[in-house]
Amino acid sequence: MAERFAGKVCVVNGAASLIGRAVADRFASEGALVVGVDKLAHSVGAQAVQADLTYESAVEALYRDVVRDHGRLDVIYNNMGLMDRGDRSILEMSLQTWRDAQDANLTSIFLSCKHGIPHLLNTEPSGGSVINSASFLAAVGSATAPMAYAAAKAAVVQLSRDLGVHLARSGVRVNAVLFGPIETPAQREILQRNPSVLAKRLVHWPMGRFGTLDEAAGTIAFLASDDAGFITGAAIPLDGGITEAFTVPE
Repeated sequence: MAERFAGKVCVVNGAASLIGRAVADRFASEGALVVGVDKLAHSVGAQAVQADLTYESAVEALYRDVVRDHGRLDVIYNNMGLMDRGDRSILEMSLQTWRDAQDANLTSIFLSCKHGIPHLLNTEPSGGSVINSASFLAAVGSATAPMAYAAAKAAVVQLSRDLGVHLARSGVRVNAVLFGPIETPAQREILQRNPSVLAKRLVHWPMGRFGTLDEAAGTIAFLASDDAGFITGAAIPLDGGITEAFTVPE
């Protein structure tokens, strides 16, 4: 495989998740030095960092230390996300559930962009890529969606769009990925809490299947690479056609 990231330093936030690990492995396989970051203890990346990215001081220190230790920063992948069982309709949601969802899914990405992007701008040559994890729920209405999560992910899309336009002439590209269902035990567990839920959902998924970890990692690697050099401010669907479907094949 071509080493598109040879000599580059890539930070993967949320690295302890299966998607985060798959992305980190893909970056490393293409020559990157990967710094894996997660709130949980982990061993992902050439350097594994444990940090709570909802705390500004921790995020600021993370990026300062990465550049001090490795001399540069080229790619930031923000794989942050949290679903809470209390996150349903706002008519029955607690304020704390709402706040927790915004912190985990939006504030963490805001802080990562705020403190990471200046280092992309200061790396020689100036530039790089930021990819923010969002959801297809940011693009559609849903009777069953976790509303706080969906609202936070919609805000991530708008933040990515604005940053992409704001930074377009600087060499820094910012994009969001609208994740659909990716095959992980956690995703299946969410959909199988009620035995009939997955079967009902599959009827409305045009491809009729989950996406794979390899497909997710490949999409993130493409957006991080120079192959996507003319893409910024975009929300890229990674959902098997869900957000475009009105009817699906019989």
